[in-house]
Amino acid sequence: MRRQSHAISGFTLIELLVVIAIIAILASILFPVFAKVREKARQITCASNLRQLSMAVTEYTDDYDETFPGAMCGSNSTTFVGGWIYIASYSTTTTPPTTFDPTRGSIYPYVKDTHVYLCPDDTTNANYGDSYAINSCLTDHAGNAYANGMLLASYDYTSTTLLFGEESYYLPTPQGSTDDGYLLVNANPTSTRHTGGSNFSFIDGHVKYDPHPSVDQTMYQYGDASLTACQ
Repeated sequence: MRRQSHAISGFTLIELLVVIAIIAILASILFPVFAKVREKARQITCASNLRQLSMAVTEYTDDYDETFPGAMCGSNSTTFVGGWIYIASYSTTTTPPTTFDPTRGSIYPYVKDTHVYLCPDDTTNANYGDSYAINSCLTDHAGNAYANGMLLASYDYTSTTLLFGEESYYLPTPQGSTDDGYLLVNANPTSTRHTGGSNFSFIDGHVKYDPHPSVDQTMYQYGDASLTACQ
C-alpha cells in the first residue's frame, strides 16, 4: 500500500500581512469619503429645514396681511408670546444655553414639527429647541425687546434678502448656535458648522449654501450689496 500525503493549503504570514495592509489602505481612503457623504446629508437636511420654515413664513404672511412674524431679542426676550419662536429661558453663555419652545412660536401652526427647528450638525442646541435665527432686517429693530415684523412689500430684493440663517452667537466658537433666534445685523455672525460654510434661506423661499468660512451676511440681510442699511 502506498501512503498518500495531502498538503494543507493556507495563507502564509506574509500573505496575511499583505491583505491586512490592503484593507487598512482602503479603509483610510474610504472613511473620509463616508464622513463627507454623511456631512453632506446633514447639510441637505438642514437646508430642507430652512426651506420648510421659509414656507411656513410665507403662509404666515398670507394670513397676516403680508406682514412678517415678529421676534424677540436679548435678555428681555423670555416668556413673551408672539415671536416667530418662543424663548422659555435666556442665557448669554453656552452653559446653560437658551431654551426654546417652537410650539409656542407664531409660525409653528404652519410647521407642526419641532425637529424642523434643529440642524443635525448643531451640537450646541441639540436639546434646546432651535438652531436658526430670523433676519433682524425683517423687523423694526426694537433692540433688547420685541421687534415687530415688517411688511413684505417693503422689500424689493426678495430673492437676495435673507429670511433665516444659522446664527453662531457663542464666539469664538464658529460651530455654535443661536442665543435668541434673532440674527442681528452687523452684530451676530453665522455658523460654519457645515464644512466651513452655512445655509441661508431667502424671502422668496429658496435656500442657499455658502461654503465660505467668513460670510459677510450683511449683504444677505440688506438684500443687495449697494445698500448700506436695511430697507
